[in-house]
Order: sequence, then C-alpha cells, then structure tokens
Amino acid sequence: MTRTPLLTDLWSEANWLEWRSRLDPLHLISSPTLVTTEQSRGEFIEGARLLRLDKRSRAGDGGMGPSPAQLMVADLLAAGVFMNAIDEARRSTKTTAVQAVMLGRCYHREDYQVGWTMFTTGAKAGERFRKDIVAHLRRVYPDERVSPIKINVGKGTEHLEFRDTGSFLNVYTPNGEGFRSGGFDFAFGDEAAEADIEQGEDVERAVIPTMDTKEGAQFVLAGTGAKWRTGNLLWRSLHDPDANVLWHGIPETTEREQLVSWEPDMPHPLTGATGGRMREWIENTHTGVSFTTPVEAVKRSFHKVKLDDFLIEYGGQFGFEGAADTLIPPALWAARRAQHGFPAELPRHLSVALKVHHLGLTASLAVAWEYEEPTTDLVDEAYELDGGRERPRRRAIALWHWQEGTPGLAREVIDKLRKRPGLVLGYDKRGYTEDVVEKEVILANPVPLLRGSVAADIPRSAVALFKAITTGTVVVFGHEKLDAAAARATRQSFGNYGTWRFGAPKDDPDFDVTPLEAAALALHWLEDMPAIQSPDDSF
Repeated sequence: MTRTPLLTDLWSEANWLEWRSRLDPLHLISSPTLVTTEQSRGEFIEGARLLRLDKRSRAGDGGMGPSPAQLMVADLLAAGVFMNAIDEARRSTKTTAVQAVMLGRCYHREDYQVGWTMFTTGAKAGERFRKDIVAHLRRVYPDERVSPIKINVGKGTEHLEFRDTGSFLNVYTPNGEGFRSGGFDFAFGDEAAEADIEQGEDVERAVIPTMDTKEGAQFVLAGTGAKWRTGNLLWRSLHDPDANVLWHGIPETTEREQLVSWEPDMPHPLTGATGGRMREWIENTHTGVSFTTPVEAVKRSFHKVKLDDFLIEYGGQFGFEGAADTLIPPALWAARRAQHGFPAELPRHLSVALKVHHLGLTASLAVAWEYEEPTTDLVDEAYELDGGRERPRRRAIALWHWQEGTPGLAREVIDKLRKRPGLVLGYDKRGYTEDVVEKEVILANPVPLLRGSVAADIPRSAVALFKAITTGTVVVFGHEKLDAAAARATRQSFGNYGTWRFGAPKDDPDFDVTPLEAAALALHWLEDMPAIQSPDDSF
C-alpha cells in the first residue's frame, strides 16, 4: 500500500500483513507466534472503531487508524496461547491494542467475560477506563439509551455490558479479590512490571483458577521494564517457556559506549558523553517510532533522564536492583559447557589473563583460544570438506590455575608461561593483581611479556563474555570455581556512564568472581594475541 490503510482496508489479509510487516526490520528479543484470521481481524477492527482509532491522528506520521504494532499485538493474541506477555516501549500503544481486542471480542462473542486491571492503583485503572474507553464510546454512541453498550463508571464497579451479546468488561483493583468472584475468558493486567511480588502472586492465584473451565481462555500481562527483575511479574512472564511473548528492545549485551549519546558527535547534555548511537538503536527497536511516536519526543526523554531509566522505559530492559539478582542464567551456562575434558594440549594461539581477588583471598589464571569444532560424523566432515556449510566459529575459555591467597602465585604463573614460550600475560592493572605481576612476576629472568588492562577493558570484557554466553559463541571448559563464579556473579556498576563489571552478590561481597573476570579478560584480548611461532620464542 502507498498510503496508511483504513479500517476497511484491514479486512484484507494481504493489506493487514503488509502493514504489519513494516516492523519486520526491528529487533525482537522474543520469538512470538503471530496468527491472523478473518475473525480475529474483524474483532480487532470493531474494537478499533469503538476506540475511534480511525478518527484519531497518530503523532508519529499524522495518519489515522491502527499502527503496525497494534496489528502485531492483535495477532499475538489471535494465536490463542493461554499466557501472553508484552514488553514494548512507552508510547507504543500496546495497551490500546489489547483494549481493541477486548472490546471487539465482547462485541462479537456471546457471554464473553473480560477482567482488566492496572498494577498501579485501583483509582488509576478506573481513570484509564474512563479516559481510554468510555470517552470514545460516548462519542461513537452519544445517546446511551440506544447504545449497544451499557456503561457503568461508578467507583469500584466500573464495567461495560454489551447488550446484544451478554458480554462484560469489568475493571478491578490490582489485587485478587475482584477476580476471584468471576470466571474469565480474558484477563488483562497492564503495567505488570509495577506489581510488587505479593501483589503479582495474589492476582495470579486469583485469575488463573477462574479460567480452568473456559475454553480458549487467555491471560495477558503487558508493560515496560522495572528497576528490578527477580520475582517481577512481567519479567517472569517474559521468560515463561509456555508464554507467547512480544518483546522488542535493545539487547543487554550491547556495549554501553553505543548508548551514551543520541548521535556519535552529539554530546549528551547531562553527561557530555559522545560516541553513542541511541537514535539508531531506537529506530531499530521502538515499534511506535514513525507511527505513533515522533523520534524527537524520544530524543527529548533521552536527554532528560538517566541512561538506566531510559533503557527501562524505551529500551525493553530491566534493572538489576535486588541482592538475589544473578547475571548468567544457569541453564544458559550449562548449555555452553564443553562435553569433553580440558584439552591435553593447548593451541599456539592462546590468550592468558590473571586476576587476584580484591582482598587477596584467591587468584585465577584463565585462558582463551579459538575453538576447533570436533567432527561428530562423516556427514559433518563432508560438509566441511566441500564448503557446503560453514562451521560455527566459537571460542573457548578455561581456568588454567586457581589458588587461595597469593603466596607462590608468581612462581606458578612463571612456570606455566615458561612452558609456553612467547605467551603474553594479561592482567587487571588494579590492586593485588598489579602487585603480584609488577613486584614479583617481573623479577623472572627473562621478564615475561606483559599486558596490563586499561579502565575500558574491564566493562568491555564483561559485556563481551556475557554476549558470547548469550549467543552461544563461547565454549566453557568446566571448573568448579569457574562454575561457582558464574552461578552467583552479578552486574556491578563500573565507570561513569552506566558501564558494569562482574561483581559479587550483595549478600556476600567477598565472594570469589575472579575466575569469571580472568576468563573475560582472556577472551577480550584473544584477537590481539599472536600465535606462538616456535618453542624458541622467548618471554
């Protein structure tokens, strides 16, 4: 289509899919199941008419009618999955899309029961009901005596009754009491990330049993992120393996330097930082930009709030507040573990990094190298020989040495380096690590090749390892100390621009994460490390 589609245009499946496809280039964190049928389109179109979407100008492009993002929400719900979770940026009109589906189903389906709440306050839910729904219904049907929808705005009893179908849309306070009395075909919890742990659990306990006898029932949770994730209702729903999830956003593995300014040469007015590409990221992830939201409005917010808060509101991210928060999901770490033992011989191209605990309690020496994929069968080998399939490029990390305290550490490191002439020892140029290297290791004869870290190496190495774990581009050779560090490591602030490093959990600040820190540095420096040419190379 060369123009914005009208509601009547969207009856056509081809028009519907073409308009929805405008979002195809955007980065999805999830992999939603999307379905469109004549019935689902008709119900959404009816709901959009009742909400006057065809009469309201969109701020982003000046057009009228539903946005592509709203069609995507409708198709998520049309898939019929029981549990649904939606995390989209502010002003992407996700709530309006769910409202259109609710209204359309009530308008067309017999005895359809909908329950809706907002996890802010009961007053807020009632206010949104009056402003978002009732105000438009009264303009569509000015004479309520002949309207097919009976409206009740009494405080605490807000609801819509659909006279022709006997369906109801009820508004409840954000707790389980109201929900327990009904049997719902569709329950919608908006601003789900705002629910505290008890509140979220209470609503889940109340809502889900009411749907046991309802064929095709659906529970929908929507919102944007929050400053905490452990136990968060929306976070749990987004990671529910049985849920249908719609989630666009900026990946957490994105290097922070890319996010510190709107344009590379445009200093952030609060921090003065440059070099970022936030405009580009927003245009590639925000489903409302260019449709319902002007990009300049997002830019204005970016320049007014802290980066972490902006990423929650507009970047699809969650914060890390809470002592129980750990960074690396155990299942993901387990999936990266090598299925065979530590190699009998390490390759020539090897990166080595040393990290000593900030109190000198432990020390870790880690290595990283280009991983050579094992040939699993003759077919694999044939593909590799004829070039028909490019084998995945992965890197390996392992803990080469670990010990308590620092006595004898320098000797252990020197001995290992002497067995591998030409290796460069990378190290965290801070605290005890610096002392061990620059006061003890340096006394070796000949002096080994050394590489001390600069400040930027620490957060970059942490992000790179986390990204490799997330994307599956790293193979981990297991070690009990490395596994233990991965199981409890948290995201710890580092630097001035929201960058982070691997840190100990808040309830155990002296916990040993040095194996993970050393492995991250070794992986970070791998590309810069030359392959050892011969045993005659000296260090």
